[in-house]
Amino acid sequence: MKIDGINKKILYLLQRDARMTYKEIALELERSETTIRDRIKAMEDASIIQGYTAMIDKTVLGLNFFAIILANPTSFSEVDDVTEKIKQVTNVLRVYQISGEHKLAIFIVAPSYQDLKQILKHRIIPLGIKDEEIITVLEADREFLSPLDLP
Repeated sequence: MKIDGINKKILYLLQRDARMTYKEIALELERSETTIRDRIKAMEDASIIQGYTAMIDKTVLGLNFFAIILANPTSFSEVDDVTEKIKQVTNVLRVYQISGEHKLAIFIVAPSYQDLKQILKHRIIPLGIKDEEIITVLEADREFLSPLDLP
C-alpha cells in the first residue's frame, strides 16, 4: 500500500490523538469523511495501523522512576528470544535491539530506583542479559512514552 502525504497526515493526527473522529480528521485535512474512513480502513487492513492505545500518566500509578537499561544478551544467538521475553515483563515499556557496545535498550518504569533494581535482578537478568548499565531519565515529556511522530 502506498503511503502518500494524506495518509502520513492521517497517521500523524491519529498518533497525536487516536480518539479523533473521521469527521474531525476530514475537517483538519479538508477531505471528505468517507475518504478519511476509507483510507484509515485500508491502512488497518494493510497492518499499517495495528491498533489504538491509551496514553497513561504513569506517575499517577506510582511509577515515578523512568530508566533506560543498556545490556547485552548472554548469548548473542538468542537476542530475538531474549528481547521477546523481556517485552513480557511488567514495567517494561519497550525493548529495542541496538548497535554499539550494548545490543539491547530496555525502557522501564518503576516506583523507585530500589524497585527498578529488584525488577532487574529478579525478573530481567534471569531472562539472559549481562553487562547492564542503568541510565536514569531525569525528565521526559509525556510524548516520550508514546508512539513517535512521523516526519
